[in-house]
Amino acid sequence: MAEKIFDNAFLSKLALVTKTVEQDDAEAESNNLLEPDDYEAIYTAYTERGGDAASARLQLARIQEQRDQAFGRILQFVSDEYGFGRIEDLDDQKLEAVARDALGAAVRWMEEVETQTRPTVRVTALRALLKRHYRLCESMLDLHDEILWPIAKRISPGPKEEGLE
Repeated sequence: MAEKIFDNAFLSKLALVTKTVEQDDAEAESNNLLEPDDYEAIYTAYTERGGDAASARLQLARIQEQRDQAFGRILQFVSDEYGFGRIEDLDDQKLEAVARDALGAAVRWMEEVETQTRPTVRVTALRALLKRHYRLCESMLDLHDEILWPIAKRISPGPKEEGLE
């Protein structure tokens, strides 16, 4: 069975709903630690230091698209479990409820994976979806660490570094 692919319009709507859920939930942590203007400054500095900003943007966009598709499939799984049907057809209230539960499952999975000393034996469809999403989130963070953070630290010193000059 082929994996479901969501269109960009739905993924944009999903991003807004997810942001709303994350803002409403005091315990949720956002993966976007920087503002859009920060990224522009980082890409500019990256280019000035000989990096290929277009390639970096493309790599990050690709992994983000894959991560968003994986999260969409988690939402579809949750929606199916609730008997709601296609997530693209849900009204905003139901989509937000499904997103809240899917995000909660993804956060719990990430916490479980990070604290686990041995792999889980029982594999389920939801666990497979959560595992894929987790790996894509980790890949995206790895790219951030490799490409963006070294430059970000150079152009915007942290609180400890500001007092040293």
